[in-house]
Amino acid sequence: MAKKKKLESRAPVPLTRGQLSRVQQEQKKIRNLYAVAVAIGTLVVLVVGLAVVTTFLIRPNTQVARVNDTSISRATYEKLRRYSVYQTLQNNLLQQQYSGSSSQVSDADLVALRNVADESNLDEATVSQLINDELLRQASVQQFDMKPSEQDLKTYVLKDFAPQPTPPATPEPSPAAPTITSTQSVTVSVTPNTPTPTLTPTVGSPTATPSLTATLPPVPGAEQTAVALYNRYVEALDQSVKPQPGTVFCSVGCPNISESDYLKLIVEPRYRHDKVVDKLAATEVMTQVEQIHVQHILTDTEEGAKAIKEMLDKGADFTKLANTQSKDTAAKNGDLGWTPKEDSSFVPEFTEAAFKVPVGQYSDPVKTQFGWHIIKVLERDPKRALAQDIVERKKTKAYDDWLDKARQAAKIEPAPTPTPAPPTPLVSQPTLPPAVPPTLQTTPGTPEAGGTPTVPGTAPAQATPTQAATSVSTPISVGTPTP
Repeated sequence: MAKKKKLESRAPVPLTRGQLSRVQQEQKKIRNLYAVAVAIGTLVVLVVGLAVVTTFLIRPNTQVARVNDTSISRATYEKLRRYSVYQTLQNNLLQQQYSGSSSQVSDADLVALRNVADESNLDEATVSQLINDELLRQASVQQFDMKPSEQDLKTYVLKDFAPQPTPPATPEPSPAAPTITSTQSVTVSVTPNTPTPTLTPTVGSPTATPSLTATLPPVPGAEQTAVALYNRYVEALDQSVKPQPGTVFCSVGCPNISESDYLKLIVEPRYRHDKVVDKLAATEVMTQVEQIHVQHILTDTEEGAKAIKEMLDKGADFTKLANTQSKDTAAKNGDLGWTPKEDSSFVPEFTEAAFKVPVGQYSDPVKTQFGWHIIKVLERDPKRALAQDIVERKKTKAYDDWLDKARQAAKIEPAPTPTPAPPTPLVSQPTLPPAVPPTLQTTPGTPEAGGTPTVPGTAPAQATPTQAATSVSTPISVGTPTP
């Protein structure tokens, strides 16, 4: 039997020096490639991680303003900024729909909504609004202990979504039966009476006659409608800033804010403002003051005024002269109505002179920027209710003074820029009620019906402070200086 050959172990053939050098070089290259790949991967991870940390941690918490000990973050700024841009876009769409033009917005406006987070320069109006809102919050808590709950804010804002009652249509009178008359040729000679053109400053409004306004019954189902519309609105606000064609609220994009953000940033400042105004009005705004009922005759020259006064001294009737000699043709019988001494719509020279005249008497000629006046005081009431527009101006001033006092006592960063004169009438109306598309009005109690909203989207009218000479300064002809 043949013997098996014994396997012999052979030692590896040693590499030559040249071969060994090449292998080492190959291994070194591979190690270098691995090291470079690891370094690049690490760098990418670091860059991405830094971007994530900056985007979601550092940047949102960056301070954009500070009021006393409260910091206002970039995240809060971006929420209010997005809502403001969104409101502008929605209002533009509504205006275009009402005017009949195509409902489109510019690409720049759309980009502004999407790129709020990338703004390198903060919007000054938004920062100022945040400062004012925080200042209002702190001052209202400190002075009035005002701490509204979320339910308080919801109850307050629901009025913007409730359908408003409308007065019933007045039936048109049926046309009268035609009257048959005989045709007869009659020649009538008419001499036209062409009055001399005169300049008329409107020195005041006629005496207001109180009128009873019917209280309309509430719309059936108004509360349910308001709740349904509000829920749809806040649900839409939480949607993406990207346009969603075909949707009611988000066709141009939505602000991507939660219901809590909406109540805190949009609704709460309005709530606090209204409550503060009510409290200040109850203690600081007088609604009943001494007033006089005045009548005047206005001329261009002092000589003319003196001549009229001589006629009055001889027994001429004041009302007849006001109708025939005064250049103020807008005031019937020269009647300017009632006016208080403070907050008067007349120029100061007129008011000062008028309050010195006893009831039933008239003044010497009084010069103002509109000419020469003879002023008669018809009545004097020591406690007469002010006109509503004056009351609103006084409320606005009381609020502005109150907020300015809080601002002066506060430490604000960045320091607010001085407000040029005249000041903004209401720091108080920080945000408009929501701009709800017209397709969302609902029949009371039926949230799915269509129609046009009544209140949402339109801010309540605010009384604008009027210069003292404004009411006196509306000439109807050329030649009288306008203050």
